[in-house]
Amino acid sequence: MRRQFLALTVLTLAATSAAAADRMNPTDLRRVTKAREHLVPAVAKEFGPKARFVHLFGQGKGMLAGVVAEIPADALGTDELPLLAIVQYDEATGAVRVVDREFKYREARTVGPEVALLDGEGNLHLRDANGRERLLAQGVGGDLFPTAKGDALVATLAMSRGPKHETSVGLIDMKGRVKVLADGPGVDATPSISPDGRTVVFVSGRTTVASFYVTDVDGAAPRQLTNLGMDSTMLYGGPPKGFVPPPVSSHHMAWLSDDVLRYNAGGGEFWKLNVRTGEASADLGGEK
Repeated sequence: MRRQFLALTVLTLAATSAAAADRMNPTDLRRVTKAREHLVPAVAKEFGPKARFVHLFGQGKGMLAGVVAEIPADALGTDELPLLAIVQYDEATGAVRVVDREFKYREARTVGPEVALLDGEGNLHLRDANGRERLLAQGVGGDLFPTAKGDALVATLAMSRGPKHETSVGLIDMKGRVKVLADGPGVDATPSISPDGRTVVFVSGRTTVASFYVTDVDGAAPRQLTNLGMDSTMLYGGPPKGFVPPPVSSHHMAWLSDDVLRYNAGGGEFWKLNVRTGEASADLGGEK
């Protein structure tokens, strides 16, 4: 699955540009500033002055951050992923603790009381509070998003059916059972699951334009939610009227209800999406 190297979202080490800050919801801007204030010195202390945190996974008390030993002098290719050490960051208190200081992970997410760690080979491990670890699943591509109950997570799965089926979206329970929910041509990725544990949304390029689709945990036929009737030729010269941007990752999605998903569209902008109707709009917000 192709990814831009260090596709830095709004909550990363990269300083927020003035233009992005102008578009960002003030609440999000405060979260970015607070995260930097706590994580930058803590990472330097634990990993050395060249180390940088480059990604945040999740929100709240169980937020995790990915750390690189140093930023490469030359940008890596789009298929190259930096391997990360993992720290936990508590948004409420600002506390930072090391989860694993080895640089060997692609992603990490808190799942209930445990931590799911995805290594560079696509092996998904589950580690409990006592440090005991077990292999949960293999062939996992990334985009980990846990259920609200912490009893499963959705993820992008690496497929081996040839070039027409690059990735799929699946549900992985805590016993390691994997259920494929969506497997269209090309890339199906960036899944998220609603708080009630029933609705799954994901992004697919099966129409040549990255669009949101919706299914459920029973594997109902996916339904396109956004950018209906559009194809890639319509994006030349800029997005057409009515275009809904895809999320930059599944790690900065937050459900406001069982029907409404809020996500990071990149460039400092967050959007809201009604997963029943497909209605979407930029969430510029105001002081909260």
